[in-house]
Amino acid sequence: LVSCAIGAISAKYDDTFIRLILGDGYVNMTNDNIAKGDPFGVYKQQNPLMMFIQIGANNIFVSLYTYVLGIIFSFGSIVSLFRNGVMLGSFQYFFFSKGLGIQSVLVIWIHGTLEISAIVLAGAAGLVLGNSFLFPKTYTRMASVLKGAKDGLKIVLGLVPIFIVAAFFESFITRHTEMHWTLSGFILISSAAFIIWYVFIYPRKIYLQTQLN
Repeated sequence: LVSCAIGAISAKYDDTFIRLILGDGYVNMTNDNIAKGDPFGVYKQQNPLMMFIQIGANNIFVSLYTYVLGIIFSFGSIVSLFRNGVMLGSFQYFFFSKGLGIQSVLVIWIHGTLEISAIVLAGAAGLVLGNSFLFPKTYTRMASVLKGAKDGLKIVLGLVPIFIVAAFFESFITRHTEMHWTLSGFILISSAAFIIWYVFIYPRKIYLQTQLN
């Protein structure tokens, strides 16, 4: 949240910051799409199947990369999450500055709810890995790192289905920017509810069951 706020504030007070973070090509293309009356046209330009494959593969790679960076004393994963947060904050501010804030939330967060949540969880997996090296507790450092790597990898692998669904939404659903806000809102809220269940409720249920057994 802090990095998102930094990204948004930086974008607000520095006109060049958005271009630095998102690139001139994306900003110019989006400005052109806004002028044409189709601000989210970027999601309609590519073949949906190819888009699905590319986005899914890229997000899985990013999550693995964020996880592996955790071996650098957890610092690597923190930097990766911070960088993504700044990018997200500036990206979202860009649309709010154009008077498209609510519309951008209803369109982009159809897939973004799952995607961003999963990337944050990949960062958490990286912290598990990094902290296992920094704080071995009663284990030898090597044994602690191996255990941390295994636990972190379980988290990352558990995110793969989420990234696949997010890629499906982005490729096949998000492009329908004309859909009624109630439908996009339902998808967004359902995605958020799933993340809460998957990350907090379900693991706690499993933990309590193992304690009883």
